[in-house]
Amino acid sequence: MLRRVAVVGAGASGLCATRHILSRPSSFAPPVVFELTDHIGGTWCYEEHVETLPNGRPVLCSMYRDLRTNLPKEVMMFPDFPFEPQLSSFLPHQDVQRYLQKYCENFRIHPHIRFNTTVENVKPVVMTTDSREEKITWEVTSSDLSGRQKTETFDSVLICSGHHSDPHIPHIPGIQNFKGQVLHSHSYRFAEPFSGRTVVVLGAKSSGLDISIELVKAGAEVTLSHGYPPLTFPLPPGIQQSGSVVAVDNAGSLLLQDGSVCQADVLMFCTGYNFHYPFLDATQLGLKIQDHMVSPLYRFMVPPAFPSLFFIGICKIICPFPNFNCQ
Repeated sequence: MLRRVAVVGAGASGLCATRHILSRPSSFAPPVVFELTDHIGGTWCYEEHVETLPNGRPVLCSMYRDLRTNLPKEVMMFPDFPFEPQLSSFLPHQDVQRYLQKYCENFRIHPHIRFNTTVENVKPVVMTTDSREEKITWEVTSSDLSGRQKTETFDSVLICSGHHSDPHIPHIPGIQNFKGQVLHSHSYRFAEPFSGRTVVVLGAKSSGLDISIELVKAGAEVTLSHGYPPLTFPLPPGIQQSGSVVAVDNAGSLLLQDGSVCQADVLMFCTGYNFHYPFLDATQLGLKIQDHMVSPLYRFMVPPAFPSLFFIGICKIICPFPNFNCQ
């Protein structure tokens, strides 16, 4: 009997998983791909709205308008599907989204995607086979835009819902005293609104550095606040480094790790994202989802107690598309 597989998410990892399932028709029935939005591409699909969409659903996209990849296309592509040769090595996000659309078309994935569908619950169910053996299957409950729910049974579930939609905002004592604007990079789209303002950017990894450079180009004054040793490579004029913000005093000033005080109009958290699976009962699955990790997972994919559940694409500091393909 062909195995039924549910894929949660139609971003890059979900498209890759679906493409490989479809390539094995002797083993798998056509998969069902559940996609919350009305498009493929996940985080690569730019959305100018922040917080909520016109239909009332939350904005999951964390893409900003002028983002370019920090990996060259030559190491970023799926191994069997190269980018167009005329494209530059470091791509604007629009080219990556077009690439994923072509990937979807080439492997005929679209007919298997249920757009505008929320996965409400994924739970294991023990079934007894005809040979009286116990087998774990998965009940997947989903709902469409009208709220109509549907529950289906699958042999396996692949979680491909990404990890760039639930902002991680560390606690800063006294943050309620800050009188300026507070936001996370999840809600940042472009630099022009920050022209002429003093911005403290918390975090000096990819998005913190990238956004800081955009801000100074637009005329902002930026303090890059982080807990690492000072960065030794040259930063553009207008960016100064500082230690971590440890508190906000009663007057709304930022207190830094070295005891100095900093004033700002804007406090922007570039502090990463939480893993977020509201449709799973982590306790039931024997999982801990905390400290930016999901554990225990065999090879960063499979809960040992449930070998028919897979987390695809949650590794960090990787070449994402080749990693998805390997998984």
